[in-house]
Amino acid sequence: MIKSLFTIGYSGLQLNSFIEHLKYAKIELLIDVREIPISRKRGFSKTALAENLLESGIKYQHLKYLGSPKALRHEVRETRDYATFFRGVVKNLRKDLSAVQLNEAVDLARKVRCCLMCCCEDWRFCHRSCVVDEMLGKNHFKVLHLPVPAIDTAKLKSA
Repeated sequence: MIKSLFTIGYSGLQLNSFIEHLKYAKIELLIDVREIPISRKRGFSKTALAENLLESGIKYQHLKYLGSPKALRHEVRETRDYATFFRGVVKNLRKDLSAVQLNEAVDLARKVRCCLMCCCEDWRFCHRSCVVDEMLGKNHFKVLHLPVPAIDTAKLKSA
Protein backbone atom coordinates (compact mmCIF):
# COMPACT_ATOMS: atom_id res chain seq x y z
CA MET A 1 0.00 0.00 0.00
CA ILE A 2 1.33 3.42 -0.97
CA LYS A 3 1.62 5.79 1.99
CA SER A 4 0.50 9.39 1.71
CA LEU A 5 2.90 12.22 2.45
CA PHE A 6 1.51 15.70 2.97
CA THR A 7 3.11 19.14 2.90
CA ILE A 8 1.86 22.50 4.13
CA GLY A 9 3.01 26.09 4.29
CA TYR A 10 1.61 28.27 7.04
CA SER A 11 1.77 31.64 5.25
CA GLY A 12 -1.74 32.95 4.79
CA LEU A 13 -3.15 30.77 7.58
CA GLN A 14 -3.96 31.53 11.19
CA LEU A 15 -2.87 28.90 13.72
CA ASN A 16 -6.38 27.52 14.29
CA SER A 17 -7.02 27.15 10.55
CA PHE A 18 -3.59 25.58 10.07
CA ILE A 19 -4.30 22.97 12.75
CA GLU A 20 -7.78 22.32 11.33
CA HIS A 21 -6.24 21.47 7.94
CA LEU A 22 -3.87 19.03 9.64
CA LYS A 23 -6.66 17.45 11.68
CA TYR A 24 -8.91 17.14 8.63
CA ALA A 25 -6.10 15.36 6.78
CA LYS A 26 -5.64 13.09 9.83
CA ILE A 27 -2.00 14.09 10.28
CA GLU A 28 -0.31 12.31 13.19
CA LEU A 29 3.09 14.01 12.94
CA LEU A 30 4.11 17.42 11.65
CA ILE A 31 7.71 17.50 10.45
CA ASP A 32 9.05 21.04 10.55
CA VAL A 33 11.60 21.43 7.73
CA ARG A 34 12.61 25.02 8.49
CA GLU A 35 16.28 25.48 9.26
CA ILE A 36 15.41 27.92 12.02
CA PRO A 37 11.99 27.13 13.54
CA ILE A 38 11.04 30.65 14.58
CA SER A 39 8.38 32.89 13.13
CA ARG A 40 7.14 36.43 13.52
CA LYS A 41 3.68 34.96 13.05
CA ARG A 42 2.12 34.16 16.42
CA GLY A 43 2.00 30.46 17.27
CA PHE A 44 4.36 29.22 14.56
CA SER A 45 7.64 29.19 16.47
CA LYS A 46 8.88 25.76 17.55
CA THR A 47 7.77 25.59 21.20
CA ALA A 48 4.39 27.28 20.78
CA LEU A 49 3.62 25.26 17.67
CA ALA A 50 4.59 21.96 19.30
CA GLU A 51 2.40 22.72 22.33
CA ASN A 52 -0.62 23.71 20.23
CA LEU A 53 -0.24 20.67 18.01
CA LEU A 54 0.02 18.34 21.00
CA GLU A 55 -3.24 19.77 22.39
CA SER A 56 -4.81 18.70 19.09
CA GLY A 57 -3.29 15.21 19.21
CA ILE A 58 -0.58 15.89 16.62
CA LYS A 59 3.10 15.26 17.36
CA TYR A 60 5.85 17.64 16.27
CA GLN A 61 9.37 16.93 15.01
CA HIS A 62 11.89 19.52 13.86
CA LEU A 63 14.46 18.34 11.29
CA LYS A 64 16.81 21.31 11.03
CA TYR A 65 19.08 19.93 8.32
CA LEU A 66 16.17 19.60 5.89
CA GLY A 67 15.81 23.39 5.96
CA SER A 68 17.08 25.66 3.22
CA PRO A 69 20.32 27.37 4.26
CA LYS A 70 20.12 31.07 5.11
CA ALA A 71 22.43 32.12 2.25
CA LEU A 72 20.20 30.39 -0.31
CA ARG A 73 17.05 31.96 1.14
CA HIS A 74 18.56 35.44 0.95
CA GLU A 75 19.87 34.91 -2.57
CA VAL A 76 16.52 33.73 -3.96
CA ARG A 77 14.73 36.70 -2.36
CA GLU A 78 17.05 39.01 -4.28
CA THR A 79 17.35 37.16 -7.59
CA ARG A 80 14.07 35.22 -7.87
CA ASP A 81 16.22 32.55 -9.55
CA TYR A 82 14.42 29.45 -8.29
CA ALA A 83 16.35 27.05 -10.52
CA THR A 84 19.61 28.03 -8.80
CA PHE A 85 17.89 28.01 -5.40
CA PHE A 86 16.52 24.49 -5.89
CA ARG A 87 19.91 23.18 -7.11
CA GLY A 88 21.49 24.59 -3.96
CA VAL A 89 18.82 23.03 -1.74
CA VAL A 90 19.28 19.61 -3.35
CA LYS A 91 23.06 19.88 -2.94
CA ASN A 92 22.52 20.73 0.74
CA LEU A 93 20.08 17.83 1.22
CA ARG A 94 22.76 15.42 0.01
CA LYS A 95 25.24 16.45 2.72
CA ASP A 96 25.83 13.97 5.58
CA LEU A 97 23.68 15.48 8.34
CA SER A 98 20.89 16.31 5.90
CA ALA A 99 20.97 12.80 4.44
CA VAL A 100 20.61 11.33 7.93
CA GLN A 101 17.57 13.50 8.63
CA LEU A 102 16.13 12.77 5.19
CA ASN A 103 16.28 9.05 5.99
CA GLU A 104 14.67 9.81 9.36
CA ALA A 105 11.83 11.66 7.60
CA VAL A 106 11.31 8.73 5.22
CA ASP A 107 11.21 6.27 8.14
CA LEU A 108 8.71 8.44 10.03
CA ALA A 109 6.51 8.83 6.95
CA ARG A 110 6.46 5.06 6.48
CA LYS A 111 5.19 4.59 10.04
CA VAL A 112 2.72 7.43 10.62
CA ARG A 113 0.70 9.93 8.61
CA CYS A 114 3.13 12.86 8.24
CA CYS A 115 3.08 16.37 6.91
CA LEU A 116 6.18 18.40 6.05
CA MET A 117 5.87 22.05 7.05
CA CYS A 118 7.57 25.27 6.03
CA CYS A 119 6.37 28.85 5.91
CA CYS A 120 5.96 29.11 2.11
CA GLU A 121 2.38 29.07 0.96
CA ASP A 122 3.06 27.73 -2.55
CA TRP A 123 5.01 24.46 -2.47
CA ARG A 124 6.20 25.02 -6.05
CA PHE A 125 8.36 27.93 -4.81
CA CYS A 126 9.42 26.27 -1.57
CA HIS A 127 12.39 24.12 -0.65
CA ARG A 128 10.00 21.49 0.71
CA SER A 129 9.37 20.46 -2.92
CA CYS A 130 13.05 19.42 -3.02
CA VAL A 131 12.71 17.56 0.28
CA VAL A 132 9.72 15.67 -1.14
CA ASP A 133 11.60 14.83 -4.34
CA GLU A 134 14.55 13.48 -2.34
CA MET A 135 12.17 11.44 -0.16
CA LEU A 136 10.48 10.04 -3.26
CA GLY A 137 13.88 8.83 -4.42
CA LYS A 138 14.06 6.64 -1.30
CA ASN A 139 10.44 5.46 -1.11
CA HIS A 140 7.23 5.75 -3.08
CA PHE A 141 4.71 8.12 -1.52
CA LYS A 142 1.52 9.68 -2.74
CA VAL A 143 2.14 13.41 -2.17
CA LEU A 144 -0.63 15.88 -1.31
CA HIS A 145 -0.07 19.55 -0.65
CA LEU A 146 -2.19 21.33 1.96
CA PRO A 147 -4.18 23.40 2.36
CA VAL A 148 -6.39 21.88 -0.27
CA PRO A 149 -8.47 24.73 -1.75
CA ALA A 150 -11.94 24.61 -0.20
CA ILE A 151 -10.77 21.37 1.46
CA ASP A 152 -11.41 18.72 -1.17
CA THR A 153 -12.84 16.17 1.21
CA ALA A 154 -12.96 13.30 -1.26
CA LYS A 155 -9.25 13.69 -2.05
CA LEU A 156 -8.23 13.75 1.62
CA LYS A 157 -10.44 10.86 2.72
CA SER A 158 -9.12 8.59 -0.03
CA ALA A 159 -5.49 9.43 0.70
